[in-house]
Amino acid sequence: MRHTLRVLSAAILTAGVTTAGHADTSQPTIVDHITAGGTNVVVMPEELLQRLVFTAPAQTETPEETQSTDQPRTTSGRVAGYRVQVFSDNNARTAKNEARSKQRLVASKFPQYQTYVQYNSPYWRVKVGDFRTQQEAAAAAEEMRKAFPAYKKEIRVVRDRIAH
Repeated sequence: MRHTLRVLSAAILTAGVTTAGHADTSQPTIVDHITAGGTNVVVMPEELLQRLVFTAPAQTETPEETQSTDQPRTTSGRVAGYRVQVFSDNNARTAKNEARSKQRLVASKFPQYQTYVQYNSPYWRVKVGDFRTQQEAAAAAEEMRKAFPAYKKEIRVVRDRIAH
């Protein structure tokens, strides 16, 4: 799959300079190409895009605002894994309170799993657990569907950074 990005980096500003430090005027520089207009396409593997998505920190509530929170925003100590998402909404008026309510309900029914309330604009999400495999997360999701039949359509396994 191809993904296009518009890119301008400080690192490319030296692209037209020779090893002696003099400008190479025989060929246009990368900067000339980018600033000439048009569209610049960067092709990257799907795996790289996934790594970029997983390293972007999610905004989480502070410990004072919720019973349990996500790990620190750094990626150290975190690995790719799975969680069960039980709620996701972007309604500015109700989503935050509904997320907290569902988090308390799920945490009381499943105390063995860590629960996370995350805000990643514009969505409030409630995620449960730190599962290393998709099968573990799927089994937990099935338990939650049985315990909360009203949430059954919302409950899904999602890839996420988990504490290891």
